[in-house]
Amino acid sequence: MGSEMDKTHLFKWTDKSVVEEIEDFQDLFDVLLVDNSEFQKSVCASETMLKRHKSRLEEMEDAIARCEENSIECIRELRIIKALFVCCFAMVFMYLTYA
Repeated sequence: MGSEMDKTHLFKWTDKSVVEEIEDFQDLFDVLLVDNSEFQKSVCASETMLKRHKSRLEEMEDAIARCEENSIECIRELRIIKALFVCCFAMVFMYLTYA
C-alpha cells in the first residue's frame, strides 16, 4: 500500500480525493459561469441590434410604400397632362386647318 508522502503512487484518502475533485469542478464551474455571462451579454447585444434593424426595416418598408403611392400619383398626373396636351394639340390643329 502507498503512503501519503509518496505522490507518485495512486493512493489517496477518499475525503481528500473528493475535495480535490470538487475544487477542480469548482474551477471549471467558475470558468463556465464567466463564459455564460459573456454569452448572455452577447445575446442581449444581438437582440438589441436585431430590434434596431427590425425598426429600420419597418421604416424602409414605409418609405417604399410612400414612394409607390407617389409613383402612382405621378403616373395619374402624367396621364392627365398627356390628355390635356392632346386636346390642346387637336384644338391648335383644328384652328390652323379651319381658320
